Amino acid sequence: MISRRNFFRAGAGLAASLAAAPGVHAHDAELKPGGAAYSAWSGVQYKGVPTVCTLCVSRCPAIAYTDDGRLAKMGGNPQSIRTGGRLCARGQAAVEQVYDPDRILYPMKRSGPRGSGQWQRVSWDVAMGELAGLLKSLRDEGVPERFVVQHGWLSAGTRRLLEEVFMPAYGSASLAGPESLGRRARLAAHRLTWGGAPDHWDLENARYILNFGSNLLEAHTNYVALARRFSDNAVDNRVKMVTFDVRLSNTAARSDEWLPIRPGTDLAVALAMCHVVMEKDLYRGEGERFLEYCRVTPQVDASVADKVAALKAHLADFTPEWAEGISGVPAARIEATAVAFASTRPACVISQRGASAHHNGVDAERALQMLAALTGNVDVAGSRAQGVMPRWVTPRVDPETLPRRLAALDGPAGAAVLPFDGVGHLALGAAKDQAGPAVLMWIGHNPAYANGNTAETVALLKDEKALPHTVAVTPFYDETAALADLILPDTTFLESWDIEEGVSANQIAEFAIRQPAIEPMGEARDVKDVLCELAAMMGISLPVRSGAKFVEEACRQTPDVKTKARGLAGMKKAGVWSDKSATPAFGAYLVPVAEEELGQPAVLLDDASGVYWNWRLAGAASEAEARSNGYSGTAGAWRGYAAQKLGGAAVAGFRPYGVNKSGLFELYSTVLAAKGLPPLPVWSAIPEHQELGDDKLVLVTFKVNVHAQGRSQNARWLDEIQHDTAAWLNPATAAVRDIRDGDRIRIGSALGDIVVTARVTHSIAPGVVALPAHGGHREYGRFASGKRTPTGVDDVKLDGQRWWKSAGSNANDIIPKSAEPVSGQQRWMDTVVTVTKASA
Repeated sequence: MISRRNFFRAGAGLAASLAAAPGVHAHDAELKPGGAAYSAWSGVQYKGVPTVCTLCVSRCPAIAYTDDGRLAKMGGNPQSIRTGGRLCARGQAAVEQVYDPDRILYPMKRSGPRGSGQWQRVSWDVAMGELAGLLKSLRDEGVPERFVVQHGWLSAGTRRLLEEVFMPAYGSASLAGPESLGRRARLAAHRLTWGGAPDHWDLENARYILNFGSNLLEAHTNYVALARRFSDNAVDNRVKMVTFDVRLSNTAARSDEWLPIRPGTDLAVALAMCHVVMEKDLYRGEGERFLEYCRVTPQVDASVADKVAALKAHLADFTPEWAEGISGVPAARIEATAVAFASTRPACVISQRGASAHHNGVDAERALQMLAALTGNVDVAGSRAQGVMPRWVTPRVDPETLPRRLAALDGPAGAAVLPFDGVGHLALGAAKDQAGPAVLMWIGHNPAYANGNTAETVALLKDEKALPHTVAVTPFYDETAALADLILPDTTFLESWDIEEGVSANQIAEFAIRQPAIEPMGEARDVKDVLCELAAMMGISLPVRSGAKFVEEACRQTPDVKTKARGLAGMKKAGVWSDKSATPAFGAYLVPVAEEELGQPAVLLDDASGVYWNWRLAGAASEAEARSNGYSGTAGAWRGYAAQKLGGAAVAGFRPYGVNKSGLFELYSTVLAAKGLPPLPVWSAIPEHQELGDDKLVLVTFKVNVHAQGRSQNARWLDEIQHDTAAWLNPATAAVRDIRDGDRIRIGSALGDIVVTARVTHSIAPGVVALPAHGGHREYGRFASGKRTPTGVDDVKLDGQRWWKSAGSNANDIIPKSAEPVSGQQRWMDTVVTVTKASA
């Protein structure tokens, strides 16, 4: 009997793109599933080049189809086990970005005041000579850390070459990634609880899905892979999903139940659900067994009975009735949902920025991980699991002297207790009060648009005293490039080499590479090539000389890719490789560690944590110092983690990363306890929400399925679908303000106001106004902003292709820069605003 899933797959195979020999016409070709495409005009087969999309952070394997050297269309790679050959609208619109008429095609140097739009075209020799001279001077003066790089969501190879090759060789560790703008609170909670592994949701095998603030069917990381597996499971097994969200997103709409919730109160509901599980003894069985691997008290060897007693005492006051008063979710629904989740196996709790982009984001995520632990739904099929990623081996530099890092990258003093990789969105402001960057480079990053309080960011970027030299590396003339001193035109992903390491969707690693589908437009150059040339110009030796060589070395040095995937040649042909004989990897924390590994001379057992650790790998000066300070007291001891003692055995455990946690699943965080913070998740209210008057609303933002936040508005096809940024309002909220659907409204905060169109709908909770997180560009070309760039093609016909008038508004203009106090993540969902009808 054929299942509905296989029926649809068979149909998709028959209707898929045709595969035929070059020169064969579409009407003559045999029907085969996927991997080929034909011209709609001539019927001639296109050339297909495997690649990996970068339009969002999911990094989906794709195929770029070209016609006589010109990019014709994009499609999914049918050999990918992650995506099954699917590619979303954003990926298919990559063609539009490659041929954006406002794209930067040659180096430009500012010839007027910053932000004046006055530029002169310069050669690469001039641009590189000037930049290399600035960087060499800093290095010669002994302050290489004053060269700062802020970057966006870079490809895996680009990030590795930047962070593990170029910057260490140069001598600077002054790097700021994009995580503090996106998912830092979630990642911090993971590091504190189960270590450095990213999480993965096994939606393919789940029988119950509990969703807090994730819009996985539109815009989540790994979106295509997760949406496909959820859809298959929903069709074949009628998997149940319950969603807590302030807004009826596409994901909430396709759930069995949507429970509207007040912004910033997910933590209260999660704690109440944990209360129900413990009070009704629903932890018994799988939850009780998993507690053996959890740390719940300061005593690492506490019994399960002691852990249960501690949890019941801690959660006693967090009742569903208490949570109802805070969240607005009925107590009966909280209790029923907790019972259903705990009683259905396997079950998966999922979450995203709806829960974590708040003042209490880290504890909200920790409470959800507690709920998963108490029900035994951790790292088993159908649950939230430790993510599996391909283990690329790539060239790296290990300098004799540890590179220094600018303190301003952690933001103002006290901005975050555990900033981990920095608080990039606050770094520029901190640089005015401390030693700041002498040379600031942005790579694929647009803080003048993407940060909160954009006006403050623009003012900082214009301040030549605080920021003497600025460089933008980007293919596009965005708001930040417009304020730079020097612009270096980067390639798009379809013109460059790279490797990728996306989280598996089925717990089997998939390796993927990117290769050029077309020649770079104009004088655009891959930033990896630029970094390698800069090093050579400064007399710095690197293990590779170009981005292409970096990818070639990665394929040679990575054992499975070299021997099983046939190296670079095999990867170029298929684009992806996975071990067809591998089985999904669950329960890696249970794997025993061999005695010979623990018997090495430098490996010690720390009695307080039960951790076996290698003091040499940790960087301790001596064994005596390591024994004296212990695992928790030795800076960087996590680097030497070897195993976790559990009873009389040693197991792999939940490997730490970035902090000296044990190898247990730490519901009780020793790291937070050492910082004077509550070690178990507790309720903390959003400070700004405590005194909300009747005239105040909470502003939240959301992503839509056809835009990659602010990065895709220069793709005309996508902007045609959604170009405006209408504000969602509940009818009750709108009525008291005499606002009707379609009215122009003014949304104001302490920073100013924006004017948008009202969308009055029951699909949002009362007391909230929601805005899409795209639009409102002041630059980025004619399709995004309505105006050409200084280098844009002068063609009124192209201007006329933008038939829409509104570019929308940027919510970041009125959202203040504010950091979640543990991780430093930007608090996107906490801003208090007023909403009034705009005057005519």
